[in-house]
Amino acid sequence: MISVSLRPFRAPLAAGCLALLCASARAQFTLNDLQIAGRALSFLEKPLSGDVKAGIVYAPGDPRSVAEADALKGLFGEGLRVGNVRLIPVLVPVAELNRADVALFLLTAGITDDDTKSVTAAAVAKHTPCITTDLTQVRAGVCAMGVRAQPKVEIFVNRAAAASTHLAFSAVFRMMITET
Repeated sequence: MISVSLRPFRAPLAAGCLALLCASARAQFTLNDLQIAGRALSFLEKPLSGDVKAGIVYAPGDPRSVAEADALKGLFGEGLRVGNVRLIPVLVPVAELNRADVALFLLTAGITDDDTKSVTAAAVAKHTPCITTDLTQVRAGVCAMGVRAQPKVEIFVNRAAAASTHLAFSAVFRMMITET
């Protein structure tokens, strides 16, 4: 897994993001995390632009997952503009991943081990990046990218999961981050 932190002395992007963000220490997605993820996606080798459907993946049988999905959809409103993209929320029950017409998956809490296999399979088959705030899911290769705003802005990338979903960042972005 690659762990990347935005360098403070090369951080016009980070400064802009941080100026807009408020602190959050929870593993649940926050507006901060969504804005960081959106900014990171703008540095893909083939960047997303315009209206982008963001699939909020949840487990319908888990009340915590349903609540997080609803809260996350509320953060988006009718669409969240981040850079060149407007992220449009789409609720995606885990059982419907293969039929989801979305450009990325946002993984909520409450996804079981059996469900993670479905998430990984759908992400690989559809070449759709999966993003989460649960770094254990990134380490396990379920999601290609993890983001968190606290205690500092960080983006975590699982190299194997990223390669399997064709998630590749531009050289410019790679120069602005520290890989460990």
